[in-house]
Amino acid sequence: MSETYAVVSEGSPTSEDINLVRNGLGHYNRETGGLANYKDLTLFIRDVTGQTVGGLLGFTIGTWLHIEILWVNEKIRRRGQGAHLLHRAEEEAVARGCRVADLTTFDFQAPQFYEKQGYERFAELSQVGAEHTVHFFRKYLTASLA
Repeated sequence: MSETYAVVSEGSPTSEDINLVRNGLGHYNRETGGLANYKDLTLFIRDVTGQTVGGLLGFTIGTWLHIEILWVNEKIRRRGQGAHLLHRAEEEAVARGCRVADLTTFDFQAPQFYEKQGYERFAELSQVGAEHTVHFFRKYLTASLA
């Protein structure tokens, strides 16, 4: 008796389904790849009233820091807050044993910002959306950050 399966697209997936997929891959990574110590990395910039005006979302696993999102509200951009946020994430990652970081950014976002922070562009994907390019960056971290 053979089983049949269907691939379905869900506009509003349950958190249980999302966690099942994430945890399944996490288990595989630990068991097969020896990639342990997955931990979310979340940092926020808050103003004096406690409102969030920026943040960084990512994770660390093994010796890798992956930055998924870095956002700073327009009213405080170009004041060093993004650099401070990124540096703080790198410090935390080094403290967790990380040696390399990566992130992506669109051509209209902040590729020059990341280059100024010591990130190296190692790949790109063109013709994304309305003819934009996604840039892939990496940075080798050192213990001097911690």
